Amino acid sequence: MEDTRLINGETEARRVDTRSTHEGRLTRGRFGAFGVTWDIESEDAPLYRTLVDRLPPGAAPCAGKAPERGYVLRAMSPTLPESGPSYLLLADGRPLLRSSEAVDLADTFEESVKWLVAERSPRRVFLRAGVVGWRDRAIVIAGGPGTGKRTLVRALVARGATYFSDDYAVLDGNNVEPFPSRHHPGRPPGHGLTPWLDELAPARAPRAVPVGVVLFAPYQAGAVFKPKLVARGKALLEMFKHAVAAQRNPVQVLRTLDTVSRRCNSLEGVRGDARAVATYLLDRLV
Repeated sequence: MEDTRLINGETEARRVDTRSTHEGRLTRGRFGAFGVTWDIESEDAPLYRTLVDRLPPGAAPCAGKAPERGYVLRAMSPTLPESGPSYLLLADGRPLLRSSEAVDLADTFEESVKWLVAERSPRRVFLRAGVVGWRDRAIVIAGGPGTGKRTLVRALVARGATYFSDDYAVLDGNNVEPFPSRHHPGRPPGHGLTPWLDELAPARAPRAVPVGVVLFAPYQAGAVFKPKLVARGKALLEMFKHAVAAQRNPVQVLRTLDTVSRRCNSLEGVRGDARAVATYLLDRLV
């Protein structure tokens, strides 16, 4: 019987060389992405590999820099009504999840480490947003869970836009870098993130492009999309609401968002069917 218990409700949110080491039954490794590093330690080698397959885009083994966080996957003694082994996932000693299901542990780890990178990256600013490329510019669809940004990203890609992300807009100044999810609409099923990225690079991987449009368009059933331009100051404040590091590093966030807001147009308006909105946007954006 499955035993899944969420112990901490908050879901927190590669180019640098180290090796996984095995000490007794422990498997350890250090990884980094976008200037943020973390350790992974597990008593189960297959589960360790499952977690490694869930590393965020750009992640790679690294050495030298002290980790921002340590993740430990610990085997737990079975308790009724458990019929098999269960594991406890910890982050810096804090329990995140106890489960007998590898996929649940991997999902929780993936969300936590992505949020860690998004919150603590020293150079980039991460917005909760979907992103596509169109005619050498990026369309950034700002929004948190439940706003329909992933559906709109897929509709835009189906109309010919280039997929960048459906989780975060990764801003380096006014440029947006790709941050693909495991559920990328063009990603072959059953492939881990690392092999898929290897297949893409370097020929088909999208390059960073400037922000062209920032869209604030939450889904509302039956709504007709009638967007209007947003004043620069309001657009900056709306983007700030979606910046992961807004509380941790507000000065850097505001500096980057000020640059973005000066060089792009911002649109707002509730929307209905994603396919109609995708057609509207791509037919009008040059």
